[in-house]
Amino acid sequence: MDLLELKNVTLKYKAGFSLFGDKSKTAIESLDLTIRQGENLGIIGGNGAGKSSLLKMIAGIYNPDKGKIITHKPIRSTFIGLQSGFIPYLNGLQNITLTGLLLGMTRKEIKAKLSKIVEYSELERVINQPVFTYSSGMKARLAFSVSVFSDPDLLLIDEAMGVGDKEFRKKSNDTLKEMINGDSAVVLVSHETNYIKKNCNKLLWIESGKLVEYGACNAVLENYQF
Repeated sequence: MDLLELKNVTLKYKAGFSLFGDKSKTAIESLDLTIRQGENLGIIGGNGAGKSSLLKMIAGIYNPDKGKIITHKPIRSTFIGLQSGFIPYLNGLQNITLTGLLLGMTRKEIKAKLSKIVEYSELERVINQPVFTYSSGMKARLAFSVSVFSDPDLLLIDEAMGVGDKEFRKKSNDTLKEMINGDSAVVLVSHETNYIKKNCNKLLWIESGKLVEYGACNAVLENYQF
């Protein structure tokens, strides 16, 4: 079943000003892509290829300047690797509720899962403190913990193979493997080709925002220029 389609999408961003108006650069150019339920899709390319921009457009954070993004049913998507959206002066519990709502969870669902989210994050001692007192690693733990309990239809991962200390990274990696092997569609951006090879069945290769190759993971990796 198709979850989401990108039809001839182009994404631009401002790159400065001149006497003749705003300058802009193209992050994604005339791209077509279909994401299907249960599909594990990897995105590869060099630095500045447009991988993260594409992922954020799929997540709905960026809107395309041209083309269309079509969803075939209401989709709950989770972006792992995007550590924003926390309100610094709110405590951990309050930010769990806020983030959960933004991810499409109901208040009833958040309340039922709250203790499990806190326990998974291993932040029980500081959960009632404002988030501005948290380290970056603690914020990453909290964001990851809410994300994995939101039961997404579409899981978007941007270079977030692990967060926190060594033990928590192992736990988070194990959880990601379970989610990748589940019913969710997964779109994974990473420079770690071995990780992509183990966890993706389809691969999209882009450079300078343009499609280079799309197809079976192993076939595309054979042609990929490191």
